[in-house]
Amino acid sequence: MEYLENEIKDVVFTPENITITYDNDQVEIVEKTKEGYLKLYDAWLKDNPMFISDIFKSQMRDLTFASRTNNAECLNNLNLFLTENNKTDALKFITYMRKRDLTYERAQWTKVT
Repeated sequence: MEYLENEIKDVVFTPENITITYDNDQVEIVEKTKEGYLKLYDAWLKDNPMFISDIFKSQMRDLTFASRTNNAECLNNLNLFLTENNKTDALKFITYMRKRDLTYERAQWTKVT
């Protein structure tokens, strides 16, 4: 994901792509394929794995398995979730993942007593 400092202005979901327009009028296109989902995984989850406090756990799991193992069920789940018919929740997921801050959670797990 690019333009993390910018807000999302619009998202269009097609069967093949996710097209994101940012408030700086830049456009990013993510293919709804293993390779496209791998880019999202690398940006969102590779260095910041899922924590118990996260929301959208099932989508995070699907993103992990779709991108890492090419799991057909997980690919299908993501493709069904990231659609125009589910635009509100899909946009919430994308926004959440882009702004996800695990500072507090990491501090709890690394606290030395």
